[in-house]
Amino acid sequence: MRYYEEELEVLIKAGAKVVEVASFEWERVHGFANCVAEDLGVDWYSWSSVSGLKVWAGNGFKSINPDCITLPQVLDYYIKAENDMLLVLEDFHPYSETNHPTNIRYLREMMRPQNYEGSYKKAIILSSPSKFVPEELSKELPVIEVDLPDRDTIEIIADSVVKQYDEYCVESEITSKLLESALGLTVMEARLAFAKAIIQNRKLTEEEIPLIISEKEQIIKKSGLLEYFHPKEYLTNVGGLENLKEWIHKRGNAYSDSAKDFGLNTPRGVLLLGVPGCGKSLTAKAIANEWKFPLLRFDLGKVFGGIVGESERNIRYALDVAKTISPCVLWIDEIEKGLSGSQSSGRTDGGTSARVFGTFLTWMQEKKEPVFVVATANDISSLPPELLRKGRFDEIFFVDLPSAKERENIFNIHLNNKGRDAKTLGLDMQKLVRASEGFSGAEIEEVVNEALFNAYANGQKDLEMKNLLDCIDATSPLSRTMAETIANLRKWSEQRARMASSEKPEEVKELGEEVPRLQQEYSNPFISKKK
Repeated sequence: MRYYEEELEVLIKAGAKVVEVASFEWERVHGFANCVAEDLGVDWYSWSSVSGLKVWAGNGFKSINPDCITLPQVLDYYIKAENDMLLVLEDFHPYSETNHPTNIRYLREMMRPQNYEGSYKKAIILSSPSKFVPEELSKELPVIEVDLPDRDTIEIIADSVVKQYDEYCVESEITSKLLESALGLTVMEARLAFAKAIIQNRKLTEEEIPLIISEKEQIIKKSGLLEYFHPKEYLTNVGGLENLKEWIHKRGNAYSDSAKDFGLNTPRGVLLLGVPGCGKSLTAKAIANEWKFPLLRFDLGKVFGGIVGESERNIRYALDVAKTISPCVLWIDEIEKGLSGSQSSGRTDGGTSARVFGTFLTWMQEKKEPVFVVATANDISSLPPELLRKGRFDEIFFVDLPSAKERENIFNIHLNNKGRDAKTLGLDMQKLVRASEGFSGAEIEEVVNEALFNAYANGQKDLEMKNLLDCIDATSPLSRTMAETIANLRKWSEQRARMASSEKPEEVKELGEEVPRLQQEYSNPFISKKK
C-alpha cells in the first residue's frame, strides 16, 4: 500500500497539479490522500456532487460548503484558496466527458505553470473507479492505477470487521489461508464477505474459507469475464499424452522456495494446439487440480464492449484478478476465437482488438506473479504469429488423435468412471480399439455413454460388447471430415511444436467421394462445388 502513497507524493512534489487515481476503493484513495497530506503538512478536502465540499478533521469529515455542488464551483474555490491543500474530486469521470468542455478547460488552465504558480503542496486528486483520461489531458495528466488489495491490505479489513462486529464474533483467528481466500476482492467486497461469515457462523476462522470462496466466486462471475472452477479431474483421467503429463509434473515442482533458490523461473504457461475433443480442456482442469491451484476460466470474447475504453478496462481487470489470486491457473479455451480480429483491427474496430491483444501479450511477457496460463486452440491459422514465439509460453504442445494404446486407455477410463470393468464385462478391448480407429477421446466417451443408454433401454443386466460396437458403427468421427485439416496440423506441428503423446497415431482416412461435403470443407476458395 505504501507504494501508491509514495508515488502520489513524488508526483505532487515534482509539480503535478492534477493526478488521477483509478480505483473502486474510495477508502484506500482517502488513505493515500491522508498519508500524503500528513507528510506535506497540509489539510486535505473531499468533494462530491451530492455532499459538496468537506475537510478531513482527523476522525471524520467536517462540512465546509455543502452548497458547492458543481465542479466549476469547487474548482473556483480551490483556485482562490490561499492555503496549501489536497483536494480529492470523487467520481470525476462523468464531468470529463465531451459535454463538459468547461471542466476540462479548468484543469488545463491549472496545469499550466505560467497561468497558475501554485505551491507543490497544492494539488487535485481525481478519484475514478477506473482509468478515464480525456483526450485533451492525455499528455499532461499522470495516472496511478491501484491494483486489487494484497494480503496485508485484506488483513487490515479483516481486523476492522472483527472489531466492528465484536458483539456477533465469538471466535476469530486471522490466518494466511483465510486472507488468501479473499484475494481478488476489493476492500468493500472483502468486508462484506467477512461480515457475512461472522453473522452466519459467529466466527471468522479458516472454517469460513468455503463461505468466503463462495462469495468470491459470485463476485468474479458478475464481471462476466472470469469463471471460478472447482476441477475434479486429475491427470490420471486424461488418456495418453504422456509427454505432456511428464512436462506438467516437472513444471509443478517449480513453485517451491527451493526451486526458486535453485534458479528456476516461474512457469509462464502452455499452449495446447490440436484436434477437437482430444483432451486439451480436460488437461487444463487437471493441471489446476494436480497443483492444487485455483482455476479461472477466462472468456476473451466477453472482453470487448461497446463503450470507448471498456474493452481495455476489461482485459486489465481480468488480468489484475488473476494476478491477485495467484498462484492460480488461468485457462483460456479456444483462444483463437478471442484473438481472431486482432490482425485487421485497424480497419474493423478502430484498433480495439489490437490494443487488447497487445495488453495481453505484454502481460504474458512481463508478468512476475505465478499465474500459469493454459491456452487451447483448434485452428492454428487464426492465431496471431506473435502469440507463438518463444517467451510467451514455456512450450507449445500438439495434441493429436489418440493412438491404439491410448484408445484402450481411454475406454478403460470412461468405463471405470461408470463403475464398470472391461475384464468383468468380458469386453474384447482389441476389437474395440480397431473399430474405433480415428475416434477422439470425446467421441469414445460418447460411445460409452450411448451404449449404456441402449443397454438400459433394452432391459439388459449390464453393458455388452454389442452395445459398444453398434454405437461405434453409428458414429462418424470428426477425423474423417477433417482428414485434410488434421494432416496439415500434423505437418505444422512437426517443426513448431512438441508432441503431447509419446505414441504415434494412425493415418486419418478421408471421406469417400460418394459422401457429400460441406462447402467450407473445401480448402480452395476458387472451387465453388465438387463435381
